[in-house]
Amino acid sequence: MAYAAYREHSGELRTSNTTPFHVLDVAVALSDARSLRQIVARCADAGVLRCEPLLGDRGSQESDAPRVRMTIRLTLASYAQLLHGLIETIPSGEIGRLVTWRDHLARRGLSHGR
Repeated sequence: MAYAAYREHSGELRTSNTTPFHVLDVAVALSDARSLRQIVARCADAGVLRCEPLLGDRGSQESDAPRVRMTIRLTLASYAQLLHGLIETIPSGEIGRLVTWRDHLARRGLSHGR
């Protein structure tokens, strides 16, 4: 099953003074995916780029439940809010490395990443 999340924009133009986006990977149990999406929705300028099942994954140390990895786009200003919500709501979530948008694109092999 595949799905995508879309966020409507207010139509405001972004200037070069705005904070650039960063990307964070978070792995959670499939049953916690909805809660993580709600946390992301409450953060300004944040959105889920990708949600993929971790096939063949043996779960976390706490559970053998199937898990998903969500790739989240966010600004540094919303990073603390996202982490706080994640730790409070889904303490078993696994937080990946925070990378810049440009590094994220380069990791995916896109020429305009670097």
